[in-house]
Amino acid sequence: MKRLLLTLLLALPAAQADEAKCLSKILYSEGRGESIEGVIALGEATKARAKRSKTAICKIKGVTRKQPPVRLEHYWITLADSILTDRKKPIVGKADSWNTGKKPAFKGDVTRRIGRHTFYVMADL
Repeated sequence: MKRLLLTLLLALPAAQADEAKCLSKILYSEGRGESIEGVIALGEATKARAKRSKTAICKIKGVTRKQPPVRLEHYWITLADSILTDRKKPIVGKADSWNTGKKPAFKGDVTRRIGRHTFYVMADL
């Protein structure tokens, strides 16, 4: 029993590190060129989507993931980790989706617009 608990405790930071890496790729892909507020909003909406769909950030669908350049990787991972551990009220409310420029094919309640992104709560997942 003690060995199982120790294994779970040691695995937790690794799992969070994996989630931060996955989120950093999403932030880099979807948020380059946005203000820091816009990038944080993307991270919060991604976190909300994973929670709502009861899956890991690494497994959510419908987002682009590109590897940041090596020289910028630490920045994006650190930013992602801070978003994952932040407990403040999200700046985009309950938004779990976003779009740029074009209107989504499905209905959702818009919560906020930041930069070129429109954030909304997806009607159905």
